[in-house]
Amino acid sequence: MSGANSDACQLGAEEERILTSFTRRLLEIAAVASARGPVTLATSLLNSMRLPAIALDRRGFVVDVNTAATVVFDDDVKVKGKRLFVRDLEARTLLKASLDSSASPVETQSLIAEPIIVQRRHKLPVILRIWPFEGAAHAPEQQVHALVTLNVLGPKPGPPAAILAKTFCLTASEAKLACVIARGAPLQIAARELEIPWETARKRLKSVFAKTYTHRQSELVALLLQVE
Repeated sequence: MSGANSDACQLGAEEERILTSFTRRLLEIAAVASARGPVTLATSLLNSMRLPAIALDRRGFVVDVNTAATVVFDDDVKVKGKRLFVRDLEARTLLKASLDSSASPVETQSLIAEPIIVQRRHKLPVILRIWPFEGAAHAPEQQVHALVTLNVLGPKPGPPAAILAKTFCLTASEAKLACVIARGAPLQIAARELEIPWETARKRLKSVFAKTYTHRQSELVALLLQVE
C-alpha cells in the first residue's frame, strides 16, 4: 500500500501545483466579489469546478461546506461539532497549528506553502491546504476568514453518463462505459464494474470511439474530461 501511496503522491504533484495556482486565482476573484455578494461565494465558485472546499470563521468553526467536499467526507475526514476533523493525529496537530496561525497577519502568507497530508486508513491520502481569505482584511466583520481545500488523490469521478450520452449521441450502455473509462479505468476493469463480458465492452468502446472521433483510450479520456 505504501508503494501505491508513493505513486499517487508523485502523480498528484503536478495536479497539486495546478490546483494551487487555480485556487489562488479563484479566491482573488471571490475576495473582490464578496463585497457585493454572499461571503460563501468562494466555496460556490470552487464547487462549480468540482473542487472540495470548506469555509471557516475566525474561530476555526465551519460556516460553509460545498457539495464537492461532502463527497470526500468519511470517518477519516469530516465535519464534527462544527469543526473540521481529521483522524490522522499528525495531520490533526498540523491543522490546529495552521488554523491558530491564521489569526496572525504576519504568518498567513506561509500557510498556503505548507499543504497538510492526511493519511487515510483504507484510501489514498487527502491534501489539505489553508487559504487565508484576503477579503477579511477589508471587511473584518465578515464571517469567512479562511478556506480549506481538499485534494483527493486517486481516480476522479467521470462526467455524468447522461451528459455524455447527450453530448456524443451515445446509447445509455455506451455512456455508462464511457463514464467509467473517463476515470482512467482499463477496459477489463470497466467490464467487471459494469458486469458485462469483455467482448461486449470492447464492441461498445469501439462504437464510442467512432462517435467521438477518437482512436485511442488516452485520447478518449482527454476528450471526455472536457465535458462538464
